[in-house]
Amino acid sequence: MFKNLVIRLIFTAGVFFPSFPGGSVATPLLQVQNPNTYPEADKNGDYHIVNGKSGVMPWVWEVVDPEGLNVRWQDRTGQSNRMDMIDLPVDRIMPTGERFDAVGIFLDRRGKPWLWVGSHSFGRTRYWVRANTNYVRPIQRINRDLK
Repeated sequence: MFKNLVIRLIFTAGVFFPSFPGGSVATPLLQVQNPNTYPEADKNGDYHIVNGKSGVMPWVWEVVDPEGLNVRWQDRTGQSNRMDMIDLPVDRIMPTGERFDAVGIFLDRRGKPWLWVGSHSFGRTRYWVRANTNYVRPIQRINRDLK
């Protein structure tokens, strides 16, 4: 019970900025979002969040690109932490049909949406894939209720 209480306080507190030697600051922890948020594609096939105010929207997605999907890698402690998603190196290719969790949808400098692949903000690396109907499709919302 105590562990759940601590997690609840961290998530509802809003922002948590631990600092590290050298002056770097970690990304804020994710806040619990409206459970009615869902992804929807626009006329260009780009997904955006409906009923949400930020990029956080935990969902399970599936790769639909017949050639596989490029997964871009970001080292949050290195130089790539300051790079835009489109400029990040390709780490691997996810095969068609593979399912994955995503934290939410975020925009690059061109305004194109990307999925932050994974299930939380902890860790040194982030992985990104384009949030477009040519590459992925949403499967189901991930329940992140902390009750």
